[in-house]
Amino acid sequence: MHRPEIIVGVGGVLGHDSNAAVLVDGRVAAASQEERYSRQKHDGAFPEQALRDCLAIAGCAVADVDVCVFADKPMQELLATHTDRPSNWLTWQMGRLTPERSFPFLSDARRVMPHAKFQFAWHHLCHAALAFATSPFERAAFLCVDGRGDDVNATIGVADGRRTEIQFELAYEHGLGMFYSLITDFLGFAWNSEYKVMGLAPFGTPVFVDTLREFVRTDANGALRFNQPRTSWTKLCKRLTDQLGMAPRRAGEEITTAHADLAASVQRLFEEQIFRMARYAREATGEKRLLFCGGCAQNCVTAGKLQMLGIFSEVFTSPAAGDMGTGLGAALLYRQLSDRNPSGKIDVHHMHLGSSPGEIPREGARFRVAHGGDIVEATARLLADGAIVGWVQGRMEYGARALGARSILADPRDPDMQARINLETKGRESFRPFAPAILADDVDKWFDTTDRSDYMQRVAWMKPEHRYATPDKFPDWRERLSYARCAVPAVIHVDYSARLQTVDHRHAAFHRLLTQFKRLTGVPMLINTSFNLAGEPIVRTAADAWRCFARTRMDYLVIDDVLLRHPDSKVTDHRAW
Repeated sequence: MHRPEIIVGVGGVLGHDSNAAVLVDGRVAAASQEERYSRQKHDGAFPEQALRDCLAIAGCAVADVDVCVFADKPMQELLATHTDRPSNWLTWQMGRLTPERSFPFLSDARRVMPHAKFQFAWHHLCHAALAFATSPFERAAFLCVDGRGDDVNATIGVADGRRTEIQFELAYEHGLGMFYSLITDFLGFAWNSEYKVMGLAPFGTPVFVDTLREFVRTDANGALRFNQPRTSWTKLCKRLTDQLGMAPRRAGEEITTAHADLAASVQRLFEEQIFRMARYAREATGEKRLLFCGGCAQNCVTAGKLQMLGIFSEVFTSPAAGDMGTGLGAALLYRQLSDRNPSGKIDVHHMHLGSSPGEIPREGARFRVAHGGDIVEATARLLADGAIVGWVQGRMEYGARALGARSILADPRDPDMQARINLETKGRESFRPFAPAILADDVDKWFDTTDRSDYMQRVAWMKPEHRYATPDKFPDWRERLSYARCAVPAVIHVDYSARLQTVDHRHAAFHRLLTQFKRLTGVPMLINTSFNLAGEPIVRTAADAWRCFARTRMDYLVIDDVLLRHPDSKVTDHRAW
């Protein structure tokens, strides 16, 4: 009787967004992030709950695990952190610390999987392996950029199925990713909130670019270093304060035009360096296609512009570009290097690799108003009538984006909807944009692209014929935010960009919902934002969804084929049931 090979990949345990993935004879059985279980956003603890659930989904026991592959080289991480220390101190440290004392996750792993063999993979190769496995390419260059992975912060290489090989690397020293994080911190946003800076940038003018350039050293190939790389974070912030002539913003303080200008400036500098790296990758590898991966590839504005620039004929951005995707990448890389997956490819659609929602809590079930096959049509009618709907369908997404399995949905035509969801529903900053989920067949009718963006990886820009005229200047960035820009203002940012999710028939229920909404309104798109409150992870189970729903001003909640009405909702469409 055949005994399947069980490979577990674990990522994020040296920093943030820890996650686990399970391969059964090379098939992706499950993958998930620990934060969805612990309810601690960006949780970096050993992902025991996620691992056990993934094994249960796969029908395996912990005793069945053959190999556990970590998406990091811990000793390289340690050396990179302390290379500025005297050599006798480093020798003493290396002699006195056991691996378990230095890296507690190893003890947790051995406790949970006592019979498994443990391997350690290069962090950037894990990013690249996932990007290649989910891409349409048979061969491509890859550009991986993040804050730090092992002892590097940027790599360029080639993947062709049988090998994923780094050809050039930028050794770790505070680089591009850390620089963006420094500005994020300076602007008063929490760690791992770089997306807020990206969202604020279109409201500003990049007047601080030259000042920021004085803070770093750059070259023609995209390498970026701090002028004082080994100083403390506090001292870096002090130096930045002196150089900019403005104080750091504290969390909760008013966002000013100067803050928006600083966001625009770091985004401009970031894009310049990424594009330089991409040009170097094209020249150095000779490849015509590019995989863009690593935490910095989550900057979907840059990813969209990189696609448009034409440096490469095609660009594919990883569907889980940050550390939350490295566990699956590590497992895939091990399978590839052992010659048991010569193609390097996996068969997944929309990355729905996590838990199913399970049972609706008893208190939630009391608010059920409909059940059965008419749920999609009923939901489309409610959305067209202005309802905000929590949408929970099947297995949860893997990665940072809600892709129609754990989403909050609404009508993009309503000019007040962005403020309603940001301020009244999710409790987050008013300037934060929302993504449109759009029927794939209609994307080129509304946006300047024909390319797919199944995983919400990049932005595109609205076609001119759909834009409304706007003033050249606004007295304040808030007035620019509230000005009606088009017929679907709730999903179009102030620069007419939108982070697209293209949806086709493979995503059955969500595709049918968009199709029904288009039939009712003529608009083939919906607001799609993650089902969570500000500062919380995306919901996982039906119980998580109900608790979140009950605390918000959403109107309805759909869990698989059950429709529940919020007791405080003012939206009622009796045609729906």
